[in-house]
Amino acid sequence: MEKEQLNAHIGRKLKQIRGQKGLNLEETASLTGVSKPMLGQIERGDSNPTVGTLWKIASGLHVPFTTFVELERPPITKISYEELKTLEGDHGGFHVKPVFSKDSRTPFEVFYVDLDPREAYYSNAHPEGVEEYIFLKKGVLEIRVGGSSFHLKEGDAFRFEAGKNHVYSNEGETEAGFIMIIYYV
Repeated sequence: MEKEQLNAHIGRKLKQIRGQKGLNLEETASLTGVSKPMLGQIERGDSNPTVGTLWKIASGLHVPFTTFVELERPPITKISYEELKTLEGDHGGFHVKPVFSKDSRTPFEVFYVDLDPREAYYSNAHPEGVEEYIFLKKGVLEIRVGGSSFHLKEGDAFRFEAGKNHVYSNEGETEAGFIMIIYYV
């Protein structure tokens, strides 16, 4: 899907979800912390929302992040890495490729994530009961959850309850690459 098509798709999904919940733009802005004009631009496909903006909207509307990028689900799916679209973090350095979306049959989302050297990404708490699973493919990664810090090296895996703010930090000199699974209860 081209960037313009993706933006239009995201906009249609946002408008659909807002309609299903009976919300106007002002109410949606209040729930998500994203301004009414920005929500309108996203719905019209005029804006290329960042990962952070989509997370705010998804959290505020209590829907999975990948709701905005999911397509119809065929019985078999092969994903070509080269065809995946990258979403950027709010301040750069955090590159997310949505792979598999949560849907009515799958209670999780899967992402490829790359974090540039000496960069960090701050994530707000997910709804209570949501878990994250991290599989570090390359580099090093520090994950801070609440007041605890965990250091991962290549090949390590990590699971945590994501109901608290958390930070992914790459203290290394090379890119950190990991697979992230977000599991919804």
